[in-house]
Amino acid sequence: MNERIQKLWEEAAKTTQGDSWEKQTKFIEKFAELIVRECCIALNPMLRDMISRGQGVDLIKLHFGMNPKEITTAMLDAAIAQCERELAKKKSGVKDV
Repeated sequence: MNERIQKLWEEAAKTTQGDSWEKQTKFIEKFAELIVRECCIALNPMLRDMISRGQGVDLIKLHFGMNPKEITTAMLDAAIAQCERELAKKKSGVKDV
């Protein structure tokens, strides 16, 4: 985990201690919220300078200390699809065995 993500992880952990499912869910929600906030910060130049979406994605990657070539659009699409499947399973009440 890179340094910026590690700091966000630690910040989320400070607000949600414990091992119950409810506490873990709150931690994940807080961590996701912090990442979204960081993405908004990273995209500020996009809004100001009217850069392309591709450049915006690269800004987010650079903000988190990643090489812009490391994650492709296809990889992001696959990750989003996986998250959507997991969310659908949780909403329908299906549990992993």
